[in-house]
Amino acid sequence: MPDQSPSTPPTPASASFQELIERLYSVATVIDDCKWVANALHLSASSTSADASRGTNSRLEGVTRILYTLLWEAGKDILKLAEAFEEKWAALA
Repeated sequence: MPDQSPSTPPTPASASFQELIERLYSVATVIDDCKWVANALHLSASSTSADASRGTNSRLEGVTRILYTLLWEAGKDILKLAEAFEEKWAALA
């Protein structure tokens, strides 16, 4: 009967684990790009425009500020995950 001790962690396939790490970094890059877009929207909303009402600009500024904050937090979380997986991968190798 083979030893199937529950304390022995399963070893992930190297290619799929490395692919997961690469995808996490890729997602972090996309999030960073979205932060640039949110910042550009915020700057656009905060500039004075004769065509847009002050209320609309104020709401747009608030939305873009929230969007940027959410993207910032998501990006940090994704990078932490990628780094943790890299450390785990290095320990397994």
